[in-house]
Amino acid sequence: MKKFNPDRRKFLKLGLGLAGGSLILGINWSCSADPDSGSRGNSKDFSPNAWLRLDKMQGVTVIVAESEMGQGPFTLLPMMLADELEVGWKQVKVERAPATPVYGYQLTGGSGSIRKGWSTLREAGAVTKELLLTAGSIHLGVPKADCTATGGWIIHQPTGERVSYGELIDIAATLPIPHIAHLKEPDEFKIIGTPVPRLDTSDKISGRAKYGIDIRLPDMLYATITHCPVFGGKLKGFDATASKAIKGIVDVFSINEGVVVVAKDTWTAFKARQVLKIEWDFSDQELLSDESIIEHIKSVDSGKGKVIQNSGEDIGALSQTRTLESSYILPFQAHVAMEPMNCTARYKGNKLEVWAPTQSPTQAYNTAKDNTRNIAARTLDKIKSKVFGSHDENVEINTTFLGGGFGRRLQQDYVAEVVQIAKKTGKPVQLTWTRDEDVQHDFYHPFSIHELSGKIDARGMPIGWRQIVKGLGISTGNSGRIPYEIPNKLIKAVNIEGPIPTGPWRSVGHHYYTFATEHFLDELARAGSQDPLELRLKLLGSSPRLRNVIEVVADKGNWKDYLTGHRLLGVAARSSFGSHVAQIAEIELIDREYKIRKITCVLDCGLVINPDIAKAQMEGSIVFGLTAALKSKITLKQGRVEQSNFHDYPILTMRDTPEIEVFLVNSQEQPEGIGEPGVPTVAPAVANALLNATGSPVRSLPMAMSISSGQT
Repeated sequence: MKKFNPDRRKFLKLGLGLAGGSLILGINWSCSADPDSGSRGNSKDFSPNAWLRLDKMQGVTVIVAESEMGQGPFTLLPMMLADELEVGWKQVKVERAPATPVYGYQLTGGSGSIRKGWSTLREAGAVTKELLLTAGSIHLGVPKADCTATGGWIIHQPTGERVSYGELIDIAATLPIPHIAHLKEPDEFKIIGTPVPRLDTSDKISGRAKYGIDIRLPDMLYATITHCPVFGGKLKGFDATASKAIKGIVDVFSINEGVVVVAKDTWTAFKARQVLKIEWDFSDQELLSDESIIEHIKSVDSGKGKVIQNSGEDIGALSQTRTLESSYILPFQAHVAMEPMNCTARYKGNKLEVWAPTQSPTQAYNTAKDNTRNIAARTLDKIKSKVFGSHDENVEINTTFLGGGFGRRLQQDYVAEVVQIAKKTGKPVQLTWTRDEDVQHDFYHPFSIHELSGKIDARGMPIGWRQIVKGLGISTGNSGRIPYEIPNKLIKAVNIEGPIPTGPWRSVGHHYYTFATEHFLDELARAGSQDPLELRLKLLGSSPRLRNVIEVVADKGNWKDYLTGHRLLGVAARSSFGSHVAQIAEIELIDREYKIRKITCVLDCGLVINPDIAKAQMEGSIVFGLTAALKSKITLKQGRVEQSNFHDYPILTMRDTPEIEVFLVNSQEQPEGIGEPGVPTVAPAVANALLNATGSPVRSLPMAMSISSGQT
C-alpha cells in the first residue's frame, strides 16, 4: 500500500456533519483546502460539497462532477472510490454534483474524467475508510491495529466481531482527519479492473433517466429558434402572421441570435417556424463556398505559421534521395449528437434556474449569469482560470444526462438563448432546436489542408519530413507532433480566422493530423518498398508503449496476411490523451465496391478501470470515426451550410458497421483517456488499406470506396 498524508497534501476539507443521518466528506478536485464551513457536528453549517455520502442503511452515494454522455464517469469514478472505501458494488449509488465553486471548474472533455478523478476519488475513499476504522475500534473497544475493513463492515480480526459503516456515522462525525491513509496497490483492487454493471443503466432502460429534452416544469412553454442561414448575417425583419394563426402559438419575437417561436408544445413551435417569413441582411458578408475557402487557405503565407516540430536540415538540401509529395483535405464535420441542442430555464423572482445537457456546468453557469445582464455571445467561453469568479447564488445550473456531446456541448449558445427567452416570456420555457438548425449552426470540426513532402534514402528509409498544415480553427499545439524518429523534419501549422464557427470535435486536432501523417507514412513506405507496419516499428525507438500496441495489433489482426497478399489490410497508430492505440482495417472488394470487413483495435490506456466500458468506448469511437471517413462532410455554398439532416449528412448505420474487435493491453500504468483515442486511427487505417488495394492514395474525406469505370 502507498501512504499519503491528507493534511500535508491539503486535499481534504472535512465537512463532517450529521445531515439527515448522513456522514459527508468533501474533497476539492484541485486538492486545495476550502474555507472551513464551521463545526463538523453542526449540519446547518455544512455546505453540501461532498464527493461521498454514507447513510445509516449502508448506502454509499458518490458525487460525480463530470457530465455523463455515455462515456461512463457515473460508473468509473464511483468504482475508484468504492474500491478504496471497501464497500460492495451493490451498495453504491451515484449523484451529479451541483455547479458550485467547491468542485472547481467543471468541464468534461479531452478524455480527462478518469485522469482528473484517479487520485482524488481514491483518496476520498481511503481517508473515509481510515476514519471508519478508527470509529470501529472505538465502538468495539478494541485496538485499531486489530481491525480491518471489508464490504462495508469493520471487523475485529481476532474475534470476528463486526460493525457496519452505517452504525459508525455518529462516532465518525466527532473524529479528527486521519494523519495517514493508505492507497491500494493494483494487485489489491477488488472492483477496479472488473466489468461491474454501469450505475446509470437501470435508469436509462426504465426511462427514469432525465435528459435535457425530458425536463418538464409546471406551466412550461416550449420554444424553437431560426438562426440566420448565412454566417454573420443579420435580421432585417419578419412576418409572423401565418405562424400566429396556428393554434397553440404563444408568441413570436427576436433575440440576439435569431427569431423565436414560443408555443404550448414543441411540435407546434416547429410547425409555426416553418411558415415564418424572415428577411435577412447578408450585405456585409462574403458568401463563402468550399471552393473559395480552399482558395483562401492556399493563399495564406505559411511563413505565418507556428512551428510544432523542427530538427535536422531543411529537406530541400538533402541530396541523393527520392522525393514524394502529397496533399490532403479534411472537411468541416458536424457533431450531430442524437439529442439536438436544447435547454430549459425558469425565473423565480430574482433566481434563475437552468436545466442544461452540458459538458461544462461552469461555462453554462457563466453564460446564464452573463445573459441575465443581456450579454450574449455565440463563442466558447475563454477559460482564464480554473475557478469561479464571484459566485451568484441566484443562478443555478442543473446538469442533466446528455444525449451525445462529442465536444458540441462544450459550447453554451443554447443556454444563452433560453435564458433570454425565459426572461422575455416570464414563464418556464424549454428551447429545442430542430435538426436542421443543429446541423447548420454547429461549431464544426475544422477545415484543413495538409501539404507534405518526404525524402527517402537508397534503403527506402524516410530521412526527411516536411508538413505544412493550414486551416480554419485548427490546433497549432502538440497534437501536430509525430512520434517517428525521422532525422530531418519540419511541421508547421497556420490557423486562419474565419466566419465559420469551429470547436472541439471528438479527438480534436488528433483526427486531422493523424490522418495526414499516418497515410503519408504509408505512401513513403510504398515508395521505399517497405512493410508499413515494420517501418513504424523501426521509427519508434523512444515510444515503447506505442510500439507495443502496433506489435499486438499485428498479431491480433493477422498482419502476416498483408505480406502474402491474401488480405487487404491497412494499419495506423497514435498516442493521444495519454493512451496508445493501433488499428488494422481489413477491406474486401464486393461488386466493384470496397467494403470494410473488420477493424481490429488494440488499446493501452494504462490500468483499465472497467474493461467493458473501455471496449465500448473504442467501438463507439470507431463507428464515429468511420462516419467521418466514409459518409459525411459539411459543405458551404453562398455562405450557408448545404446539409440539413441525416438524409444529406448520413451517419454509419448498423448495416454498414464492420466487425470490430478490441483488445486491451494489461498495464499497471496510471489510467488515461478512453473517450477519444480510438477516433484518430480509423480513417488512416482504412485509407492505407485502400492504398494497398489500389495503389492510389486518398486525397480527401470522406473517401470513395467504389471503383469507377476507369479503374480495375
